[in-house]
Amino acid sequence: MIAIDFKISVFIAAARHLNFTKAAQELNISQPAISKNIHELEIQTRRNLFERNGNRLMLTETGQLLLNYAQQLQGIYDQLNENLDILDGRTAGELRLGASTTISHYIIPEILADFHTQYPSIKIKTLHGNSRQVEEWLQQKEIDLGIVEGLSDNASMKYEEFLKDELVLVTRQRNPLITVGKAVKPEQLKEVGFVLREQGSGTNEVIRKALMKIGIGLHELNVKVVLASTESIKNFLLTTNCFSFLSVHAITKELKNDELQIVELNDFDIERYFFFVHPQGVIGRLPDSFRRFAMKRHTPGRTANLP
Repeated sequence: MIAIDFKISVFIAAARHLNFTKAAQELNISQPAISKNIHELEIQTRRNLFERNGNRLMLTETGQLLLNYAQQLQGIYDQLNENLDILDGRTAGELRLGASTTISHYIIPEILADFHTQYPSIKIKTLHGNSRQVEEWLQQKEIDLGIVEGLSDNASMKYEEFLKDELVLVTRQRNPLITVGKAVKPEQLKEVGFVLREQGSGTNEVIRKALMKIGIGLHELNVKVVLASTESIKNFLLTTNCFSFLSVHAITKELKNDELQIVELNDFDIERYFFFVHPQGVIGRLPDSFRRFAMKRHTPGRTANLP
């Protein structure tokens, strides 16, 4: 394995944590060693890389510039080592994924299982949260690749369509507010109780935009409860007369077991895509290989050159 200059690794860790003690713990070295390496970099750049603002450690303008290039260098070194493994007939390393909750629970487990079967030497680490959290993890370099439920206006991120999804209006079977076989008019949505995801959810943003097209504000819905996950929403729906918009991928079991039902809406559909997301610029070989593996798996007839 070819390693990047150790001072650069120290700087990246210190910049990520903005705390020399935490950086030392991550790299398993002493705090004085962190300070020494940072000081040597500051001598080379002839500028301070960090400054204190009260009790907080912050990057200077030079520090931020160096971090941008250091991260690009780290990505290049990662790609080099992964390609060297491939030349030796090995595909190894650690894949760090972040996914919004719907995707992590209902979409990627089977993909990860297939990927692991084909590449058993690759370690896989996953985090799940809402779309905003996934972007934050990418910016903090805690993950290599994200899969989210919607686009944001973050210009530092690159998005790529992955899988089409549909959000459907859902409630429990035998809800007395529903007439079997009769579609609901969109304006009737204001008359029933809703349970929705927390602020920052990509699903909420998709719902908001779809409702806006038919002249309904998300704030006009009678939201009774806000919950943190799709699973908690489904459990809530099973024992109330409330409604929610959920991914069709998330309710397969409940539909099969006759526990939840899809309520048809007149002239109103909510379609979206799940997106791969990563910072603009270099993407590592392993996350790129997984991205292409997943795309091929969900696109019949599509070909991809995998390691």
